[in-house]
Amino acid sequence: MTKDDIIYFQRRAQAELELARQATKPEVVAAHHQLAEAYLDRIASGAPARQNEHA
Repeated sequence: MTKDDIIYFQRRAQAELELARQATKPEVVAAHHQLAEAYLDRIASGAPARQNEHA
């Protein structure tokens, strides 16, 4: 995983947490938290980002 990947995943996690904070429905809050956790897990695992198969 490159430094750029890590920065991207950190920014995405932060954005999801902000969206969760702004959300008013519990299911939406939970969805944003799950996405943030997935981004943070990707950083923790050091797994490389998947390449877009359609690019």
